[in-house]
Amino acid sequence: MFNISVEKTQGALFDIQPMSIKRDWMDATSENHAYRCFPVTQSNVIGWSLSCLQDIEFIWDGVNDQTPDRVQVFSPEGAYSGRGQSSISLNTGLVFRTDQDVSIFTINPVNYFSDEFETMASLISTSFYDNPLPLAIKAKIANKRVVIKAGTPVATIIPISLSNLNGTDIEIVEYQDPGRKRLDANISYGSAAQEINSSGKWTDWYRDAVNEKEESQGSHEVKTLKLGVIDKTKRDIL
Repeated sequence: MFNISVEKTQGALFDIQPMSIKRDWMDATSENHAYRCFPVTQSNVIGWSLSCLQDIEFIWDGVNDQTPDRVQVFSPEGAYSGRGQSSISLNTGLVFRTDQDVSIFTINPVNYFSDEFETMASLISTSFYDNPLPLAIKAKIANKRVVIKAGTPVATIIPISLSNLNGTDIEIVEYQDPGRKRLDANISYGSAAQEINSSGKWTDWYRDAVNEKEESQGSHEVKTLKLGVIDKTKRDIL
């Protein structure tokens, strides 16, 4: 478990919440089929979301250079387009504090898709950085007034340890399968899964870490991820 605290500056316009499992495009799938995909739903809830309390509105003229006035920002107040390159910097007003071996990785909201904007990834050493967490989005559509409604997740933040990651090598070795046991097992699994899926049902085998014979294949590191926010600037504990 990580030790993370956030100072909310006066007038901060950004909110932090655990990432939701819900996605509009998943709701639109037949019988909510997308939610049966455990790897997707599990990735949906990794980290916390950042959303603005006000609408984010801007229009980009389609020119991608360092000129600061290519993007006109209408809201929120304090948003800045001076860096050019069709980008908009947003003041989160949230100062993060973590242990020395923990950094905050900011990415585009997981499994949110937009033709109008994309959040730029950043990695901040939050053990010493004494300013609000930087956040920037990049316009993707020209000559259209883009409105990102208040409360829409515009970023996912994930704490990571670069100290633990540093120096890691991925070792590539030859595939080992004496007697074709692994290959035959994969073929059997795939055939059984295809038969069940084609009937309109779901296997849930990966979710339950079993094979087509319901035999245990191991266990997930964490099957249900629980993250929270305790907002001491409000009366309610979220």
